[in-house]
Amino acid sequence: MKQSDFESQFQKFNEISLTKQESSESYKLILSNYRTAKKQKKTRMMFNHILPGMATVALVLVFGWLLFDILQPSIQQPGEQSPTIVEEDEQEENINEPENNNEEDPVPKNITNACMEDEDAQPTSQSVVVYFECYSTDNSPSPFIAVEREIENEGIEFDPIVFAIQQLLQGPTEEEVKKGYGSIFNKDTAETLRGIELQSTGHLIVDFDDFSTIIPNGSSSAASMAMLESLNRTLAQFEEVKTIEYRFDGSCEAFYGWIQVGECTYFTADSYRTEVEAEAVKEELLEKSEIIFNHLLAKEWEQVAHYIHHEKGLVYSPFSNVGDEDDLHFSRLDVWGFYKDESQYIWSWDQSEAEFMATPNDFVDNLLKKRNNYVYEYDEITYNDSDMGTMINTIHEVFPNAIYVEYLDEPDPNSRDWTNYQALRFVFEEIDNEWYFVALVRGAHNP
Repeated sequence: MKQSDFESQFQKFNEISLTKQESSESYKLILSNYRTAKKQKKTRMMFNHILPGMATVALVLVFGWLLFDILQPSIQQPGEQSPTIVEEDEQEENINEPENNNEEDPVPKNITNACMEDEDAQPTSQSVVVYFECYSTDNSPSPFIAVEREIENEGIEFDPIVFAIQQLLQGPTEEEVKKGYGSIFNKDTAETLRGIELQSTGHLIVDFDDFSTIIPNGSSSAASMAMLESLNRTLAQFEEVKTIEYRFDGSCEAFYGWIQVGECTYFTADSYRTEVEAEAVKEELLEKSEIIFNHLLAKEWEQVAHYIHHEKGLVYSPFSNVGDEDDLHFSRLDVWGFYKDESQYIWSWDQSEAEFMATPNDFVDNLLKKRNNYVYEYDEITYNDSDMGTMINTIHEVFPNAIYVEYLDEPDPNSRDWTNYQALRFVFEEIDNEWYFVALVRGAHNP
């Protein structure tokens, strides 16, 4: 059968509408024969044309060689040859190379890591702090250090949170840059704050103009982490701020999409109350404890009362199990008048159930300063921790948010005086952003 007749029959067969059962082996056989015939046809066509094609290629190559030989002298005439693209690139690189060598380094040569020696500034009633990175010279992680910005409100209505964000967005000063301070923020981002909203729950919304085109590298993981750390640390200085959310032009999706978080989220301010801030509190309470301790032993009750909250008052616990029914409760006014108070209070007792009853002044002289002819020196001071005592220390159960400072006198455990050990624990609670003396907890040998 001729190929044309076969194709004509196959086309007619293919136009027939078949059911699944009718599409049988006969159809598959015809299809196989058709493909085989078509393949053989292509093979014949290839061999029919390959020899003339090879002859044509050979003729073209010979003609091209002769033409190149004839035209070569004119191509190489001096002054007529143009530089290639590669030569132009090389020439441009050679021209620009001196400029690159003389180009000013983007990082000033006189930058040091002097910022490493700086201590964190502390916010005051007339200042806020902003956090910048302190770039190190040894490629170690850059710490964040608080830098002070003084408030100059000139009597106008003023929002310290807005002021702090604005100061942060301006970036470090030239002098701070020379000391090694750095930030993703700079003069180009200085005016990008649209506004803030502090809700009654403590949720703070910070809305920026979209500055993603100003600092496009801010979306990288390292840069975005540094940016958020700087923002969150700066805002965490405000106790009224509990959670923080950021937006671009009113859209949290736009901001978090830029830094590749993927969804709107918020940050907990307490997570950014830094160790430095904790150290500042520690320093403050150690200092207050020393002042109160000295006033107490000197029986300067008016000065002691100065550190007591006017509503909270003061709790005295004879032993570590503060919260027991034996605790004494005094108002601020009570303590202020101790210098003339002749009332007898039960300050302690011993294993024979003999009570130590005394006036406030006698309590200091005969229980705090000395006992059983043993004079106390209180030469060990610890912060918010104590391993001393035979009773369970319940300070943090009764005052869960409190911090205490312990003054301890511990005689030699191998001496007869060991049972005279005594601790005075000055317990503080933060009320309205101020740390108040709320309890005096005595620790002593099991009575």
